[in-house]
Amino acid sequence: MLNLTALNTFHEVARNGGIAGAASQLNVTDGAIRYQIRRLEEDLGELLIVRSKRTLTLTSAGLSLFERLNHAFQDMERACQSLTSTSGMDGELNIACAPAFAGSRLPSVIKAYCQQYPLMTVRVFPVGMADDSMDVVISYGERPMPGMREAILRDEMYFPVCRPELKYEWNINSPEDLVHCIALHADQGADWMRLLSMASPKTLQFAQQIYFPNAGVSLQAARRGCGVAVGTSILCADDLRSGTLVKLLDIEVPAPNPYFVIQPGQSEKESAERFVETLWAEVEKA
Repeated sequence: MLNLTALNTFHEVARNGGIAGAASQLNVTDGAIRYQIRRLEEDLGELLIVRSKRTLTLTSAGLSLFERLNHAFQDMERACQSLTSTSGMDGELNIACAPAFAGSRLPSVIKAYCQQYPLMTVRVFPVGMADDSMDVVISYGERPMPGMREAILRDEMYFPVCRPELKYEWNINSPEDLVHCIALHADQGADWMRLLSMASPKTLQFAQQIYFPNAGVSLQAARRGCGVAVGTSILCADDLRSGTLVKLLDIEVPAPNPYFVIQPGQSEKESAERFVETLWAEVEKA
């Protein structure tokens, strides 16, 4: 059995890009780090690091070992997290969510939550099924149901979005250029009417119009390059960061309604509280 301290030392050296970074992370001297690396290389009979004063370079054996150790240490971390999460943090969490939020921001929230609480099972339902059996309800606009609620405000704005290549293919530089575009609607056209009324006093038309049942579907169509949709600062935060979608023109209007995060029921549920905390942390990244 190889020495775990030596393995951890090598992992930190590779992860931090050098001996000094690993020494700071492990709170030991540079000499102690070098000793553990030499000891590990002797035990394995393989060179793991190419010695250089300027840069750290892993040998092919070192790179292979680092990749395997990285997975192993992540598994160990998750195992320890599962032990600390067993007190009141296992079971099921039922979430009813508005479709546009469910199709954009909710997956990253659930991913972060499940990484933190690996024993939890999460079930997501359409917002139309929201009732007292749900632990958390994420609603666009208010819902007539009892429970604690808080609005996601963040000065949310609406603006036109599309795939980057469409912006240049259709040569969109002014509101009048939208006449060459395919409009993707998430309703009967109200969102686009608000935007266009801000863009120009003239009546603007589109080359073609496609109507979808909700913003989640219209934004998914925009991601596939079907046309130009009305995006929002909350729903499109990940898309704008990754470059999947880009904002068109300098047109923005305030969102007509906020999202509400509602916790139905009379008593607070710890798993729901932790989920709402995770949700806020993810939304704040926008």
